[in-house]
Amino acid sequence: MTPLQRLQRAPLGSISHSHNIHRYQSSYLIPNGGDYLIKIALGTPKVEITAVADTSSDLIWVQCSPCDECLPSKSPPFIPKKSSTYHPISCTSPSCKYPHIIQGCLPNYTNKSSSSSSPCYYEALYGDGTQSVGILATETISLPSPNEATSPSHTSIKFGCGFDQRGQVGVQGEGIFGLGAGSLSLVSQLGSSINYKFSYCLAPLSSGVPSKLTFGAHVTSSKVLTIPLVTGLPSTFYYITLNDISIGNNASVPVNQDIIIDSGTTLTYLPQTIYDNIKTALSTAIKLTPVPDPLQFYDLCYDARRSGSSGGLNPPDVVFHFKGADVVLKGINTFRTLEDQGLICLAMSTTEGTPILGNIAQVNFEVGFNLHSKKVSFAPTDCTKH
Repeated sequence: MTPLQRLQRAPLGSISHSHNIHRYQSSYLIPNGGDYLIKIALGTPKVEITAVADTSSDLIWVQCSPCDECLPSKSPPFIPKKSSTYHPISCTSPSCKYPHIIQGCLPNYTNKSSSSSSPCYYEALYGDGTQSVGILATETISLPSPNEATSPSHTSIKFGCGFDQRGQVGVQGEGIFGLGAGSLSLVSQLGSSINYKFSYCLAPLSSGVPSKLTFGAHVTSSKVLTIPLVTGLPSTFYYITLNDISIGNNASVPVNQDIIIDSGTTLTYLPQTIYDNIKTALSTAIKLTPVPDPLQFYDLCYDARRSGSSGGLNPPDVVFHFKGADVVLKGINTFRTLEDQGLICLAMSTTEGTPILGNIAQVNFEVGFNLHSKKVSFAPTDCTKH
């Protein structure tokens, strides 16, 4: 998904915070090609659903049955009529009014009960052509925890029960799990019960090791770096100010733009001129002969058989100088191994829109978000052991 496509994901509406309070709660994130999946338990009785964990989306939605058109998935869609805690939101309810999303009364709705109003219809559109159309509803959600035999349930969580999906969320994915800053994300819905905080520690996508997502806890490392979040539009996104970027001992490249922290985008996207300067500096420092990417997706690649690994390239550190702190990116954050092609490629690309800090750049950092104090924290960590 391109940055332009990611930026077309919209923030969504307002919520209430009527949930049981728990000190903190952890869950696994599972590597899924270019993103990370989270398992959630939905409904009563519980049904396990796997969805893409996405800090650049607010709406939680899953595929539901009956499904007019569903995306390919290894698991069957969620069946709302089998859950005793599923409650469609009425289209006349204030909870059916969200900006930047198509919503209203479900077209051609008929019900034998005259007292039943039409449910709230939504249509979530994404710039890459992916869409989810369905009914906004409330449901009980819990997150399977690696540390607890049973996980606390969160009631009356607003979500999208999709009956018409197009596009892709990966074969393993059955929906999107919104972790954005907007008011319809799970983070905002849980609100004070998690102290408006969550964090994750992303293991490398190729490691096969589960990553960790935690709600309600501080990033406690002695190496923690704290950066102020910037208020921007859409309000879904987590913006921080990037002053400049330095490569090894070279002079820094000025940026002076806000950048979006995005767990759902694989690469880091930068304006063309800035990207060109970084690519040139890295190519000069590595001193190996680049090879073309046969898929013509990556711009700077090396033969993995000669390099051995990203460490074999011996790339210099790339330092992102944010307003408030300097975050040092190692080779694992700036290059990606493509085993099928036998290549190691620069995990960056260009954008004409707002820059994006992708998930490869966030690998082996504990990244913590505090929506109340409007700060984000980075702490270098071996996330395969976190």
